[in-house]
Amino acid sequence: MNIVENMFMHSLRRSVFVIFFTIISVLNLSAKEPVGITFQFGAIGSEKTFYNSTTISGETVAMPYSKTSFNPDIHMGVNIPVFDISDICFFNIDLGYDFLWDYSYGSYSSYQQEAYALSHRFSIQPQVTFVKSNFRFFLGTGITFGPEIYRYKVSVKESKSNTDYTTFNILWNFTIGARYQIGNHLSIVADVTFFVNLFSSCKYDDYKLKASGSSAMEFLPKIGLMYQF
Repeated sequence: MNIVENMFMHSLRRSVFVIFFTIISVLNLSAKEPVGITFQFGAIGSEKTFYNSTTISGETVAMPYSKTSFNPDIHMGVNIPVFDISDICFFNIDLGYDFLWDYSYGSYSSYQQEAYALSHRFSIQPQVTFVKSNFRFFLGTGITFGPEIYRYKVSVKESKSNTDYTTFNILWNFTIGARYQIGNHLSIVADVTFFVNLFSSCKYDDYKLKASGSSAMEFLPKIGLMYQF
């Protein structure tokens, strides 16, 4: 039974790859620009609420304040030119995957809280790219979706507790950036993407500031390389 299952899974994976590259080939039939694969590093910034402890009338109270924090991101993507709009402009579709690690810490009086989040984000983004010599300037907008896995660590005096949960998010994205060709197949690419949360399966989430049903905009500058076939 295991042999049959392994053969089936191997055949399924091979079929998925064949279908995927067939779609890419069909989409890329009428475009002069070749298909590219990107690998980038970045840092996603978002506004979070933290707490400072202070004493008012002899009592220790928590004073909230907001600040922007940055956390690491790894991005991989496939850029598929679809058709040429003109000699200096073409339409393309960017398929991306981001792995993000997020951490925050807050404390006041005897209360301490640590929050960790691992995010897997998948993006589909139509783009318009402008050509100028070795430069490519692009902008696009689309949808990002994926799960986020959270862990809270809360300490109150001698008491400690952990809370784990997963939420699924859908976000609107907007990207603007540029790349410069340094060889026949290789380019340096730099861009910034903005995210706005549209839906979260967790309705109340202090960590992402979604208590009111919305969240602050996130922004993700990143830089890396593109290899074109």
